[in-house]
Amino acid sequence: MRETTVARTYAEALLEIARKEDAVELYAQNLLSVADLMETEREFRLLLETPRIDPAAKKQVLREVLGGRLPDLLLKFLFVVIEKHRQRLIPAIANEYAGLVDAHFGRVQVQITTATEPDDELRITLQHRLGALLQKEVLPRYRIDARILGGVIIRIGDRIMNGSVRRRLQLLRRSLLKAEVT
Repeated sequence: MRETTVARTYAEALLEIARKEDAVELYAQNLLSVADLMETEREFRLLLETPRIDPAAKKQVLREVLGGRLPDLLLKFLFVVIEKHRQRLIPAIANEYAGLVDAHFGRVQVQITTATEPDDELRITLQHRLGALLQKEVLPRYRIDARILGGVIIRIGDRIMNGSVRRRLQLLRRSLLKAEVT
């Protein structure tokens, strides 16, 4: 929990910098790229996370590899993260920053789980209805899970709306078992 709080603090600071530069989306894309590098490139992650490597050496490698590819202030932000020995949190900072960017632009990430691949009409309907309900632009991510049997499960942050057939059957079963007992 503490790491999430620290990551959020760094993300909020970066958002302030990005707003002043009018580069909120650009910073989001670039920070996610650095986080992806850490998650996919073992050597890069080890370079940043190994405490035996001097922070100055880490910053020099970042300057050589990412200099000119990232905005200068974002690169300097990463240097501060390294100086404070928080480089392990870069993926979490990127995740928190992405959430702040979505909030900044009035967007919300929604995970939609269906039993089968939804057709285009259903995708559009769900996106419009959720957008009207939430009064925000909805950025849906679809997941297929045949175990739900039918219906839909919608996850918005830590809120879940379960309209799956499986859930309805479980509720019906409980209701019938309760009726038998009384």
